[in-house]
Amino acid sequence: MAAHSKVTLEDAAPQLVRDVMVRRPKTLPANSTVADLRAHFENPRVRTALLAEDGRFAGAIAPEELPPDVPGGEPARDHARTDLPTVGPEATMAEALELLDRGGDNRLIVLGEDGATIAGLLCLDRTGAGFCVDGRGQAP
Repeated sequence: MAAHSKVTLEDAAPQLVRDVMVRRPKTLPANSTVADLRAHFENPRVRTALLAEDGRFAGAIAPEELPPDVPGGEPARDHARTDLPTVGPEATMAEALELLDRGGDNRLIVLGEDGATIAGLLCLDRTGAGFCVDGRGQAP
């Protein structure tokens, strides 16, 4: 697993989403089961499961959105949301922060030019003071 570092809100503000996003977010296959989701969520740092089919966004779910009584063999996709706000990598961080504020969330899915391929994930940290960036150190 790549090491994650942080970029502060202040440092992120003048940048584009592509400069701050996690470029290779972990995804699960779209045909994953609820048991697969539960295993994914065993890591307490994981706060979103992204489902993908051939790199295309197929849904997302947070641990608290998964009912505890759902059988493990059920398709994960049945419980994932596809109606989430998304942003493109060329959007400004001001635009992204507005979407995060409006949705009250700490994650924003970044989709490529086709509007379907997962390009990254914008991840506000637990404190709300910065963003996680993947193994490349501080965002440029």
